[in-house]
Amino acid sequence: SVQIMDLLKEIAKDKLVIMVTHNPELAKEYSTRIIELKDGLILNDSNPLKKDEKKTDSKDVKKTSMSILSALGLSFNNLLTKKGRTFLTAFAGSIGIIGIALILSLTNGVNEYAKSLERDSLADYPITIERTSYDLFGSLTSSIDDEIKNKGCSDGKLCSKDDVVKARIVDTTKGTVKHNNTSAFKAYIEEHKEIDNYVTKINYGYDITLQLYNSNYDKVNPSDIAKTEDMTSELTDESKLTILKGNLPQAKDEIVLVVGETRRVNDSLLYALGLRDKTNLVKDFEEISKDNKYSVPKKEVSYEDIVGKTFKLVLNTDVYVEQNGEFVNYSTNGTYMKGVIDKGLELKIVGIVEDKSIADSVLKYRHDLTEYIVSETSKTTIAQRQIANKDINVLTGKPFDGITSTYEDLVKELGIYEFSDPSSISLYPKDYDSKDKIVEYINAYNDAKKEAGATNDTIEYTDIMKSIVGGISSIVNIISIVLIGFVAISLVVSSIMIAIITYISVLERTKEIGILRAIGASKKDVKGVFIAETIIEGFIAGAMGILIAYLITLPINLIVKNLANIDNIANLSVINAVVLIALSILLNVVAGIKPAGMAAKKDPVEALRSE
Repeated sequence: SVQIMDLLKEIAKDKLVIMVTHNPELAKEYSTRIIELKDGLILNDSNPLKKDEKKTDSKDVKKTSMSILSALGLSFNNLLTKKGRTFLTAFAGSIGIIGIALILSLTNGVNEYAKSLERDSLADYPITIERTSYDLFGSLTSSIDDEIKNKGCSDGKLCSKDDVVKARIVDTTKGTVKHNNTSAFKAYIEEHKEIDNYVTKINYGYDITLQLYNSNYDKVNPSDIAKTEDMTSELTDESKLTILKGNLPQAKDEIVLVVGETRRVNDSLLYALGLRDKTNLVKDFEEISKDNKYSVPKKEVSYEDIVGKTFKLVLNTDVYVEQNGEFVNYSTNGTYMKGVIDKGLELKIVGIVEDKSIADSVLKYRHDLTEYIVSETSKTTIAQRQIANKDINVLTGKPFDGITSTYEDLVKELGIYEFSDPSSISLYPKDYDSKDKIVEYINAYNDAKKEAGATNDTIEYTDIMKSIVGGISSIVNIISIVLIGFVAISLVVSSIMIAIITYISVLERTKEIGILRAIGASKKDVKGVFIAETIIEGFIAGAMGILIAYLITLPINLIVKNLANIDNIANLSVINAVVLIALSILLNVVAGIKPAGMAAKKDPVEALRSE
């Protein structure tokens, strides 16, 4: 001991020697400064540093710290030693990710498919401005009964569809009503031609109800038999029609029967065509009053029974006769009406076509028939007098009171239409992007009206397809959220499992913890090693979940493609994949925080003594 101390004393001439000893005599003989310690506390200092003494040759002592790469390396090497357990742990943690990934894939695919329907249906569902629009409470729904689910029609024939006995009526008395000044907007369109850059065509509707009579002089449209007001409409687009028999109308006196893909014709139309016996109606009404589940017997009619049928068109104003300065309705005068009907324009059904976008059958006519009716009606005396004096009821000779009688109601009853005042305006976009331009065009019109103080002249438009797509997307998103909520339970379970696995890893690596602390690793470094392990496990679990989910979507897309001809119904986006991997890492880190904290708190000496 004396020899060693002599050597240390020699070294201490130009070096600082710090010696720890439990021999106070040895310390007093050789040391120049003695600091007595007990339980980490300084009891005595033989040569304490004075306040006025300057520090010399001081150096900043950097605190040691383990890099994140070192922590990841240690954890990765540890996981490699337990490949089987690492794989099973990652697979268990990926189950929830797989479920969420599949749900998001289907959500993305269905929403994208709905948007593609909107893009492909621009010609069928234009942006429409109605003179009177209803904002109904509730959502747009459709019911499909058994007869629609199954076509059941023989080749070359059409099947009947009950729309008389079991009538379905939309209640428009609920909700708010918006009156659009369509005449002002039509004038705006004619002045501002830039909208022509965004539309393929603009159709102006005039709310015309064709007054049709059959060969027996019976009025068949509008019919008192059916609950529906009108079974005719203008033919606006021919691109989506498939000819089943005959041809499309080529002149104003030709009409066509349009049916849906189920090939069903409303009973109201069959009664109008004389293809159903009206005497059976009484029996059907009696049966339905006894049993609301009663079904009207189905009937098949051949294409030949329909094509070639004719109607006579009568103008609304033709039933009024002027007497002593007043106009009297002669619609109940059989002799007079026969003469009017015989002089009416004959309309002939020249074809039967299929339109898959509709559910009910309808008779459609060309736009030049609309122009003919508007033009011919405007030439009548009653129409000219009523238009010339819009404050006086031409039938009574008295002013409109605005309650029981209005100018708008009367001109509709008389069938008086002005080209400058359409009942509806349909704007058909050139493409999907043009639809947004049309909306901007309408908004600019509304802004101009607001600035001019004409707030009542602002208009509201209807984009039916966008509303349908929005409804579908909302429903799909809600269902997705609910399903993700259920799947999230598996994420909670996997997080608990990760916490247990990490705790087991802490127990297995106790000696490693002691070694790390012995060579200078801090508690933070030890904790970082185990957090790094959970990061790796979370990444593996997330990546495995995304890969498995993607492999599952391949047969799903193939099956849906073959059954419904829909491409990529399951489509997981890159953003979704990245977010799910990040979520997997986050959950694993959260689950591993507690076990990692326990590892950091272990006593180094006790850790080294383990095993």
